[in-house]
Amino acid sequence: MTINRKTVVALAVAVVLPVLLAAQLPVGASPPTPAKSLGKELLPASFAKTTGFTAVVEKVTTSSKTGQKNCPNGAQEAFEDASGRTGVVSEVVACTSAQTAAALLQKVVASTTSSSLVPPKRLGASAYERNSGGSTYSIYWRRGATLELVGLTTDVSASTGSTSGTTTPAVPISSRQQTVLSNAAVKQDAQLK
Repeated sequence: MTINRKTVVALAVAVVLPVLLAAQLPVGASPPTPAKSLGKELLPASFAKTTGFTAVVEKVTTSSKTGQKNCPNGAQEAFEDASGRTGVVSEVVACTSAQTAAALLQKVVASTTSSSLVPPKRLGASAYERNSGGSTYSIYWRRGATLELVGLTTDVSASTGSTSGTTTPAVPISSRQQTVLSNAAVKQDAQLK
């Protein structure tokens, strides 16, 4: 089964976008990073390829129409492995202030399930690793007014459920997949300007 573009994007942003809708614009906030420049802050395709994610499911897309004045700009991309069962997604959301980004991060954390795994220390104290639904494991962190996300789906069929309406049990993240997820988050963090 190949990863459907809508499936990967839905798994990654299903948590972030609803939270964006609830955030408030702080007084005296500054303009966020322009959407077009955010694409450069995503996980490099060359890194995804060297870690086994050779197919581009979603090319880098940017938007300045998230529907929110306080976090209006974003960028995302998605890759899959040769089997089409495992995927990785990279996302960046630019807010108008560090406080707004911090509030958004806390809302994301509150709306996801805690993971027993620890994100890389290199990402700082704002980093959280969460299970954001079924077989999708994500690391979220903040740099100033930017919220970052790298997510890994260990089994797309388990994350999307079956057509009969029942949900397939989640596939746990392996130690190799955890390493890939952690390394991808560190690599994306290094892209921040």
